[in-house]
Amino acid sequence: MPLSSSECITWFAVTLTVCVAIVTVNLLSIIVFIKTRSLRTRAMYLVISLTVADMFVGGFSHLHPFQLLSRYSCDIVKMKLSPELKVIIFFLFPWFPLTSLTNIAVISLDRMHATFRPFRHRLIKKWVYVVTIAGVWVLAAMVSTAILILFEHGKEPLYRLYFSQSYCYLCLLVICVSYSSIVVKFLCGAHPQHHGADNRQRKLTVTLFIMTIVSLLTWLPRGVFVIFLRFQSFTSITEFPSSEKLVRLKFSLIILSFMNSLVNPIVYTIRIPEFRKALLLLFKRQRRQNARDIPLHAL
Repeated sequence: MPLSSSECITWFAVTLTVCVAIVTVNLLSIIVFIKTRSLRTRAMYLVISLTVADMFVGGFSHLHPFQLLSRYSCDIVKMKLSPELKVIIFFLFPWFPLTSLTNIAVISLDRMHATFRPFRHRLIKKWVYVVTIAGVWVLAAMVSTAILILFEHGKEPLYRLYFSQSYCYLCLLVICVSYSSIVVKFLCGAHPQHHGADNRQRKLTVTLFIMTIVSLLTWLPRGVFVIFLRFQSFTSITEFPSSEKLVRLKFSLIILSFMNSLVNPIVYTIRIPEFRKALLLLFKRQRRQNARDIPLHAL
């Protein structure tokens, strides 16, 4: 179903705005993490990895909705891709979102370990986190490669759907089990007085739990929608519903899923005082630098 020119422009502008916002906000977060030594702790390594993945989501995954717009005969978006470039795009599009989701699952496991084995958790070496982060990116790349291979060999779309969605819901299961265990521990366990590092760990766990819930609320609607569509009469990955309402809902849920990569820095700013102070300090320094760069004759 071709979209009108005005609707094409609207979706293009909204998608581009969201992607620019994702890249900008996450890039600022990465700068804050780099410049603030107190935030570069072992517990935050996975969060930094998640921020990098979210930045790439905004930088590359926008190619998917643009490609969909071109399929709906939008003159503003014409994507005639070479076979090589198409392979790269079909690899990158799931890789970064899958890396982000896998990071969230690993963060939940890390928080569960910190809750149930706090002393052992403090003894974990930095190299363990480095290897874990590398494993997250490699695992997501392997899943993305498998999806690409299934696509290139023309497998039944439902098979690709089962594979990709099974991995996503496996991550969701890990997240739910981990945080459910943490909640049970907090509610039913002993409540000794916590000081210093223990209080910081508990607060970080609550912060990352909030971040996870918000992220899943932005991701789940699209996942449910995709499964709903695939169990309808659509048998090809290139076939889309002709109903205008379904088309608009599809793009709305894509944009909503992108918001998953935008909300995390907002949660950091609200919940982590060190991050908030470092971010404000970064803006103050930039403002002073801009003031010094103004020519005297302009004053």
